[in-house]
Amino acid sequence: MDFDELKKMWSELTDIPIKDDEDGEEVIDAGFYHWPKGTDRYDIWHWFDKQCPNNLNDDLMFPD
Repeated sequence: MDFDELKKMWSELTDIPIKDDEDGEEVIDAGFYHWPKGTDRYDIWHWFDKQCPNNLNDDLMFPD
């Protein structure tokens, strides 16, 4: 995946509402790309982490 597309997706993720499910897990409250509503937020973060050249923290969360 192109890194610019990855950055765009990460930016768009901030617009997706998050809620706690019945187990207290943080899940998305709307579908987002290939993830359905109810997907654990951390599962999505792990996917982003695997796509990053270095890691999610350094490349997208706190790049400076």
